[in-house]
Amino acid sequence: MTYLLILLCVFIATKQLWLYFVAAMRLREMRDAKLLTKTQRVMGSILLFEGLVLDLLVHWVVGTIVFLEFPARKEYTLSRRLWRLSNGEDGWRKRLATTIRNELLDSADPEGIHRG
Repeated sequence: MTYLLILLCVFIATKQLWLYFVAAMRLREMRDAKLLTKTQRVMGSILLFEGLVLDLLVHWVVGTIVFLEFPARKEYTLSRRLWRLSNGEDGWRKRLATTIRNELLDSADPEGIHRG
């Protein structure tokens, strides 16, 4: 039962992080198009802060468990780790990081590729 609860928490945290990412990418598009109102800027800033806190937690806890390694030096976000691993040595970490980027991040990034 405990393992099931842990897996559920990991799934929820990861899903929430992805939702924050998609929202942040949309906010970036709106900012670049100069469409953000003052209220949207305030709300967006709060959203970005919440997403960053969650990103740090998922990066350090879930990312460390999934990739069986601690984050590299100056690697503050999970996106940065995924970029490093997906462009690194061949192996299971590269395949997993590339799959995560392809399935969840690249298409949501306005540039079409998420570099971290």
